[in-house]
Amino acid sequence: MMLQRSHKAKRSIDMTSDAGLTSQDTDYARHIQEVLSELQQMQQPPRLVTSPEELEALEREIRQRTDRLGSLLVGQHLQQALDSDTFQAEQEQLVRQWPKPLKNDGKVTVMVRTVQGLAVPVRLTYYRRQGQRRAGNRDAGVYAGLVLLGIYDRCTPALASEVSLLAAMLGSLAEAQDVLAARGVEVDTKTVRLIAYRYAARARLAQQIERTAFEDTVAGRRVVISSDGGRLRLRETKRGPKTKKGRRRYTGAWREPKVLIVYVVDAEGKQESRFAPFIDATLKGPDAVFALLRTYLQRLEITQADHVLFLADGAPWIWKRVPLLVQALGLATEQVHELLDFYHAVQHLGQVAALRKDWSAKARTRWRTQQRHLLMRGEVEQVIWSLPRSGDTSRWSPCTLSWCL
Repeated sequence: MMLQRSHKAKRSIDMTSDAGLTSQDTDYARHIQEVLSELQQMQQPPRLVTSPEELEALEREIRQRTDRLGSLLVGQHLQQALDSDTFQAEQEQLVRQWPKPLKNDGKVTVMVRTVQGLAVPVRLTYYRRQGQRRAGNRDAGVYAGLVLLGIYDRCTPALASEVSLLAAMLGSLAEAQDVLAARGVEVDTKTVRLIAYRYAARARLAQQIERTAFEDTVAGRRVVISSDGGRLRLRETKRGPKTKKGRRRYTGAWREPKVLIVYVVDAEGKQESRFAPFIDATLKGPDAVFALLRTYLQRLEITQADHVLFLADGAPWIWKRVPLLVQALGLATEQVHELLDFYHAVQHLGQVAALRKDWSAKARTRWRTQQRHLLMRGEVEQVIWSLPRSGDTSRWSPCTLSWCL
């Protein structure tokens, strides 16, 4: 799940740190020493408590200081990891493999809330999508360093896990909020819902990937990878008053799922029955389906395949992402082949024939049948040069007709 600049998450965490640091102060060593000195002062001499109220107050004071110390230590380790050369190289590699081109937008300060419930500032690089403005655009870019550390919605993994566990165990989100508040984690119910739902989505995706087991190998074989857009109708609730019977109104909106398939063929191009094809789909768009495809191909160890064929129709959203996928997978140039689907190409022959207004319907059918046979034999160039311009005998160049074939 990609980490983006979420306005909801940003509203839930103040830009001043609960751990005593401002958003521009990352001198963790000094603040950690201050807290240690305070704890040492509480130890020498020990405070004499004479009532339950005094003991409770002492416990709360000690917990407040130890929680602050824990958050400062987490922030210090986070900053050291983000500043290390090794981690910087990992961020650059992740950015190069990102589905959309990203640009280094410089370092910014981000507040991260720890499991103690306190927010600490860290300085890291923000990568912005090319052509997108950061302000007011929640999809403008990504914090690659936080993605690598599993920090989503500005919360550490431990805090996200704890919030999600309480949201699942207790009877309501309000109860989870009360329990978290008693433990020093101040978040509203909307933030609890946001963290829990996104954590559950990531967990389901991880489980699906872990359960995916390929009994056969693709080493030394011919693998075909294809993607296409489908069509389905979803029942979506409409805003506004209910019907007279008290039912919610809805619309039947048409959506286009993005579908992928991976299978193996033999030397003659026939699908091998011994290899069960892998099929998946998503409604989240082209980037999501190619992210799924990249994950599954990596688990298949696709680099061991003899030949990898990308097969699809002429949709630009597919072919402009194929080179990025090939680069991310580390496939060699000689391994990769790209092919336009035969049946999608044949559909365009009728459009080409219709350009000849001086042809009869029978002549168009005869030409379309002839070109179909040529396409079947792979003689694409002959198809491209087979149609003269209307009114002369000159030929259309391949670049003129390649859009339809």
